[in-house]
Amino acid sequence: MLFRRLHLQLTALCALITISILAVFTILYLSVSEHSLRNNLILTFRHDFDTLVNSLEQQPMLTHQFLLRMEQTNDYMIFLWDNEKPLTFNRIRSHEPYAGIAQSIYDNYLEETAAAISAGSTSASMLLSHDDRMSSGIGYIYTGQMNAAEKILALQRNEGLVLLVISPNTDFHSRILQQRILFLLLSLAGGLLLTLSAWLFTGRMLRPLQENQERQLAFISGASHELRTPLAVIVSAAEARPPHFEETIKAEALRMGRLVEELLTLSRLDRSRFYEKQPDKSAGLLCRESIEPDTFLMNFYEQTEHYVSACGKKLKLELPNETIPPICADRDKLYQLLEILLQNAIAYTGEDGVITLSMDCNPPGYVCFQISDNGIGIPDSEKDKIFERFYRVDSAHHSREHFGLGLSIAKEIVEIHRGRLRVTDTPGGGAAFLCSFPARPVV
Repeated sequence: MLFRRLHLQLTALCALITISILAVFTILYLSVSEHSLRNNLILTFRHDFDTLVNSLEQQPMLTHQFLLRMEQTNDYMIFLWDNEKPLTFNRIRSHEPYAGIAQSIYDNYLEETAAAISAGSTSASMLLSHDDRMSSGIGYIYTGQMNAAEKILALQRNEGLVLLVISPNTDFHSRILQQRILFLLLSLAGGLLLTLSAWLFTGRMLRPLQENQERQLAFISGASHELRTPLAVIVSAAEARPPHFEETIKAEALRMGRLVEELLTLSRLDRSRFYEKQPDKSAGLLCRESIEPDTFLMNFYEQTEHYVSACGKKLKLELPNETIPPICADRDKLYQLLEILLQNAIAYTGEDGVITLSMDCNPPGYVCFQISDNGIGIPDSEKDKIFERFYRVDSAHHSREHFGLGLSIAKEIVEIHRGRLRVTDTPGGGAAFLCSFPARPVV
């Protein structure tokens, strides 16, 4: 429940941050895009208005058909006034919705022109205006109906035809609206994808923490269970005081001591793994040195061969003919690793069983130690579980001297050396543990 609530909170936080960033950049991009569209609209209308003015001024005669054709070609509406009187072309049906606006623009233009002349201006100028609804341009034009002298006088008197061109920006407004809707839909889709990504990312990030908590709870439960039995035996022996109860208490105390020592070993290995990338803190946790694997395995064989024989088993040593490269490892930890695997092989190998120590360089770049036996083997369904702490394949076949921590310790030793520990079946029955270490110094 705690992790589920934390998962939801982290998802909401990540989604909020990423969606906020997405929204900010979307708004900025949309603002820049709309600004660019408006500038392009203004420049396009200004160019078209100048072209239209030049075209009209070059005409010797303005006819209804010519003006109508110009409107249809450019998708504009043209209004004309001559001596402050509108031409009949202004009253065609398509102009009716804009007749009032056109008259208002014309009246404002006359007022501004009169004010400019009063201020000393010699001629009226063209006026352009733009908004999201429409663009307009107005000014005096001097058509080919005037000769040169008449044009000069008209310029001086600000007389002539007044041209008003109105361009309804329906397409522009529609494009802006479509763009905003598109960006809104894309932002919503992006927000959903970001939320889903945040859910998956935070779930993946929290999964190791949840698994670690579950392992810790299982570890505490297993340790409590293992410690409860010897404590109960000690208490009952102390109360009942049967014959030789001192030996019973001592044996159970030693058993507890071995369990505590294994727990401390796991704790130190966990600490080594945590600090493996922090040399300043990991100093003293592992004493790495260059080790010749074949010599090391030969020494291990000589030191343990008598013990294995005393257990009723046979120990064999097989070394390859080719040269084995050195490895960088903690000698004591490596010895402890092989000892754990050897003890495991002894426990699962019957009388007169054979245990084999061997090594090779497979895969390339690694040195692989192998301890195999011809015992009862390990079922495929159990191969992934045997390295869990306090796990035993069959508790009925184990003495109380074993706590199910040995293979967990072995796995930790291999992994802090950046190696790999795996288990396979041996031909004819039995199990083989393979420990692969990099054949180069570990930094």
